[in-house]
Amino acid sequence: METVQDFVRDALEEDGDQDVLDFVSEGEGDDLDSLEPPIYLDESFPATVVICNVPKVGQAKYQKLMGVLGKLIDKYGPNEKDMPFNEETEQTEGFVIVTFEQQEAADNAVVQLDGMNLDKAHTFKVVKMDKFDEIVRRQDRFEPQRTLTTFSRADFRDWLGDKKCREQILLRYQSETEIRWHDTMAGEPVLCYGGEREKRQKKVWCDWRVMWSPEGSYVATFHQQGIALWAGPDFTKKVRLPHSNVKEINFSPNEEYVLLWNGSHHEEHDDNAVRIYHVLTGQIVRKCRTPPCTPNGEDFPHFLWSKDGKFIAECNESRIMVRDTDSWEIIKDEAGKRTALKFDSLKNFQWSPKDNVLAVWTTEKDNNPARLTLVEIPSRREIASRSRTQCEAEMHWQSEGDYLCLLVNKLSKTKKRLSTNLEIFRIREKSIPVDIVTVAEEVRGFFWESKGSRFAILTADEAGHKPKLLIYSLGREKCENLCVFDLPSNSFNTVVWAPEGQYFVVASVSKATGTSGSGDLLFAGLTADNKLEILHKDEHYMLNTVEWDPSSRYIITGVTQPMSNEGGYKFSMEAGYAIWTFQGRVLFRQQKEKLYAVSWRPHPPSLLPANRQKDIRKNIKQFSKKYDAMDEQAKESARQAFRRERQEKTDAFLEVLDRLRDFKDERMAENGWDEALADFAEAQGWTQDDQIIEEELGVTEELISG
Repeated sequence: METVQDFVRDALEEDGDQDVLDFVSEGEGDDLDSLEPPIYLDESFPATVVICNVPKVGQAKYQKLMGVLGKLIDKYGPNEKDMPFNEETEQTEGFVIVTFEQQEAADNAVVQLDGMNLDKAHTFKVVKMDKFDEIVRRQDRFEPQRTLTTFSRADFRDWLGDKKCREQILLRYQSETEIRWHDTMAGEPVLCYGGEREKRQKKVWCDWRVMWSPEGSYVATFHQQGIALWAGPDFTKKVRLPHSNVKEINFSPNEEYVLLWNGSHHEEHDDNAVRIYHVLTGQIVRKCRTPPCTPNGEDFPHFLWSKDGKFIAECNESRIMVRDTDSWEIIKDEAGKRTALKFDSLKNFQWSPKDNVLAVWTTEKDNNPARLTLVEIPSRREIASRSRTQCEAEMHWQSEGDYLCLLVNKLSKTKKRLSTNLEIFRIREKSIPVDIVTVAEEVRGFFWESKGSRFAILTADEAGHKPKLLIYSLGREKCENLCVFDLPSNSFNTVVWAPEGQYFVVASVSKATGTSGSGDLLFAGLTADNKLEILHKDEHYMLNTVEWDPSSRYIITGVTQPMSNEGGYKFSMEAGYAIWTFQGRVLFRQQKEKLYAVSWRPHPPSLLPANRQKDIRKNIKQFSKKYDAMDEQAKESARQAFRRERQEKTDAFLEVLDRLRDFKDERMAENGWDEALADFAEAQGWTQDDQIIEEELGVTEELISG
């Protein structure tokens, strides 16, 4: 075993230092392995913290500041404080070094004091002394490190590039969840994915409900543990968002965030009732209890997203809290304070479909009239308002945010309807002028044309009879009535416009509230010169779902039943769906036992500029030639495949007949049946007599002039 002396001697001999070598002891010395481990200097300060952004004061206020700081710091444990004083500036350096007796006390002080506001100008920044060197040695240019896991969205929209321009349909029935292509050439929806991968792994793709995200990028499946999001050509799982017993979800319009709600009531005080996740990272950005009321008066949603997803709003009986989605704090007012927007007797509010503008309706109370207010966010600037007395009102935004209709029912002192006014706000014009349309009859429904300036209303007389469809158009100067159509049935209660406008369906829809519909359907459209054109009348008995596909080519009508047992029985016998063309021709119809949901896959906003889209619509016939040729080629291929299949089946059948004939002849020859049959026929003396009978049924003469 090598000793210490041997180790030193070898090192000195290598260096050639003979003078030092003469002083090396000749003794045995200790083994290196037997020596005690070296003692290193402990350079850590686990119980010391540095509090920065402390006010800089002179000698006169030094002790006073130390007293204030002592009240904040001493409650975490015994400590020693050192606040350096600069003799040149005759002021403190703006920080204090605190050494606690226990490390735990230092850790608590960092957590509690970091970010504390001493006054308006001084917010503490507290760090451990051991991290001080790391902080001061950071590079001037910040280079963020990616610490969150995420996923690629490169193939999320590959389905939009389908060569056949097919749409996708989501079906939820029985225990199955399926996504199918709507293929007109196949004559029925073609399966795209039905959870085959999960079935092979003996897993469940969806436990309960299922739905698309707003732009169609994700399929959200509900599970007892939370939500799973699936995407891509193979619908692979991208992220899991845990939240037990989720009842409802609400995506932000840009799909950046998704809100999960477990269905708990406000009075349950569940601080974890609402969770908001960042979709790409799966991180919780906010959680809170259920708000006391909803903006639309229904059970859900309690929060409304702005169109760009930068703001989210909630309310109570007299306030609207608008938060920005960067900090999740309430937006500031003119004074820089984070306060809610106050509205006495708040009834409901809505975001503009395109802009960060809130439309707020407050009811009449005491001497204050009912009022519609338009508020710009985040500036809180009131851009328009209108007051009314003794009335009820509903707000209806046009899809592009160009117009807002306030449907006002004037009431008597006994709350009886006297008249109805349609007040149309022209949002894009200077000072936001208002057009007023008076309707004598009761208005059952108001429906804007998608991406257009026309709207439809359904009316009836005071007795609820004589139903009519009225269509209006907003010109540059006034609002004019285009047509009045007497509806063939009193059951019509809904108008559904195509996403691109022009065409619409008037339907008798059964409502979840218990209102029954006959299922009558009226397919109609408006011509280029604003003439009403009725295309077809049909029915889908008990229907409660009417939805256009995003391309405005097809319509799905369905009878779906709720997944809970409440009210589901009356729909269960007729459960199923049908696909129609926009002219009203049925392409496919199928009964589906326990059909819970059927919907088209949404499209993301088009990347084409508005002028390019307008040019395509103008020259649609030129562009359609390519697809007409593809359709004809597909039809011819389908016809050839049908003929081949039919010929193969015919040949197979004839082959079976030939085998039977050969077998028969063989058996007859073997048993002598053919000779016996011939002898029997000869013995009967039969002869064959062929006759042709012709009979003249009539004569017609036609004079053909040259």
